[in-house]
Amino acid sequence: MIRYHNSNTGEVVEREQQDARLEALSNWERLEGDEQPGEVTPDSVLKRPQTAPGTALTSTEGPRAAAEAEYKEQQEEAGDPPAKSAPKDAWIEYALKRAVSDEERQEIPQLTKDMLVAKYGEGA
Repeated sequence: MIRYHNSNTGEVVEREQQDARLEALSNWERLEGDEQPGEVTPDSVLKRPQTAPGTALTSTEGPRAAAEAEYKEQQEEAGDPPAKSAPKDAWIEYALKRAVSDEERQEIPQLTKDMLVAKYGEGA
């Protein structure tokens, strides 16, 4: 019986014959005789900080982080959305503050009030 040890997870498996796949992988080592497995050393994937599913890790440095910070500040400066009963002009003004591109700003006046509320209202 041949025993293999995974240095990332600590798992030990036994095979009747040599396993070419395990022999080729750098995190698997063959244990000889009664040899005991060494310390578990998680790879870099296991050391990464964990986030909620669907949440991307972002760097706090560089141009993308600066753009994200600017976007967040812009959204906060726009304030709270107007009441749903507010006139369409109030919704247009609010949407223009939240718009992030020239194309979006050009589109806003053509949207109906209901579309503005749906796109820029609470929870948007």
